Amino acid sequence: MTPGAMNPLPVGTTVHERYRIVSVVGRGGLGTVYQVTDVLFGKQNVYALKELIDQSEGARRQFELESQWLQSLDHNHIPKVREHFEWAGRLYLVMDFVDGENLEQKLIRAGGGGLPERQLIHWILPICDALSYLHTRLPPILHRDVKPANIIVTPGGHPVLVDLGIAKEHLPGANQTLTFVRKAGTEGYAPPEQYASGGQTGPWSDVYGLGATLFHLLTGRIPPTAVERVALDKRLVRPRDINPMISPRADEAVYRALALRPAERFPSMVAFAEALAASDAPPLASRPPAPRTPVSPPPRTPVSPPPSGPSWASVPSRPSMLSPRTMAGAAGHPLGSAPPLTPPSPASAPSRASSPSPAPSTRTGRMAGVERATGSHALHAPGEIHDAEHGTSAESAAGKGPHRQSRLGRRLVLTGGAICLLAVILGGGLALLAALAPPDRSTPQATVNGYYAALIAQDYNRAWQFAAESRNDVGAQSSFVASLRSEDVQYGRVKSFTVVNVESDTAGHATVRVNVTRAGVPGAPDTTSSFTLVLSQFDGNTWLINSVTAG
Repeated sequence: MTPGAMNPLPVGTTVHERYRIVSVVGRGGLGTVYQVTDVLFGKQNVYALKELIDQSEGARRQFELESQWLQSLDHNHIPKVREHFEWAGRLYLVMDFVDGENLEQKLIRAGGGGLPERQLIHWILPICDALSYLHTRLPPILHRDVKPANIIVTPGGHPVLVDLGIAKEHLPGANQTLTFVRKAGTEGYAPPEQYASGGQTGPWSDVYGLGATLFHLLTGRIPPTAVERVALDKRLVRPRDINPMISPRADEAVYRALALRPAERFPSMVAFAEALAASDAPPLASRPPAPRTPVSPPPRTPVSPPPSGPSWASVPSRPSMLSPRTMAGAAGHPLGSAPPLTPPSPASAPSRASSPSPAPSTRTGRMAGVERATGSHALHAPGEIHDAEHGTSAESAAGKGPHRQSRLGRRLVLTGGAICLLAVILGGGLALLAALAPPDRSTPQATVNGYYAALIAQDYNRAWQFAAESRNDVGAQSSFVASLRSEDVQYGRVKSFTVVNVESDTAGHATVRVNVTRAGVPGAPDTTSSFTLVLSQFDGNTWLINSVTAG
């Protein structure tokens, strides 16, 4: 360790000629964490800068290795690692800065006696999805330190899994792991296999950590440590025995997740999430859990600048207007390409993995217009009363006009009706073609206009076509739509918007600031908020939205 490596840099220091330190966020196992602004690409871009403490040759090699796979991660409930570099003899990671309150702080603020189950499950299901995403990488990645303090909820209600400092790649079969922080995790949340050098860790290990997290948040008590349970035979009390308000199913799911033997736990995070989602606690009235999938921005090299705005994992001060993701939609969509890992002696656990595909939006009412145009109120020649039964005019039937005039009148009626029918069919066809045609996404302005126009019309499927994830993760559409719908329910539908500023560069990135007015929920006035949208250009002519953040 080099002299002075433990000393945090002073506030105001500009690191790498780009990142100006605003504050010291904390110091942990990895090193010092700073909040910084990007003075090169806009001070509104806020990031977390992690500084490695251990500067030994082995730690530096491991840092390089792990920085590469951290940068490969891209999930909406995991902070995005933007780049890594060496500066002034120190090693750094640049990550999205996550602002908000962690679940441990929320528990303390609530009095420490436990958080409401419905709200807690709403936050935990996206974390299950994030962990499942890590577990299905190639090779799988284990978090190894899941606990309330490592789950942050942003002011907009977006849960984020943080602190991958001791996360490690897991190589099945050889039971080998790679990490530059040698640590078993946090007592009370770490499973017994993480304490032993030969312990067989896997996804079931993070299942234990999340089970302990839920136990603490539901009851207000940290469960006994794995060492106490194994060595001292300390009994694990059922959560429901401490807090009778916990539903029986949630009680059973948490108790099973905390089994000492890996084979007796849930074999995967998906199975655990399904058991939690099946909890018989009544659903949230205002905003039910909605699926969310990661956004895949254009690939970046470590030396390339991050886009001119934070990604989905960055922290809005008000709710984001693009979709979050939870297990509800992920169950039917592969979360990664890695085959599932199996506990040492897997216990049979029912697992469902189905999610209905979103049905395409339908448009009705066009044929009704045709029927109205060709019904009993057809066109007639001036001054003529049409006899619907015989097809002749009343004047001709009475012998007061030539029969030729009656035939001419009928021809005029038929011709006028045919023209009207043709016009309606052509109009409907053009409208249908316009609806089915790809939206205009040729410029950042056009994409933003189209996105908010779709939100105003509450046409969520069309809004989906303006998101970057629509190109590379079509399975996320149902979760995207569900999230927009739930936001309209909770915050009021979008009534209008105004584009304030558009900035683009030559590298295919753009930042757009928009003022959005939502109709207030019943009994509340309309609200206007500012949002920053980050867009990227695809295929040279299509601009898509990478992120929407408030402020």
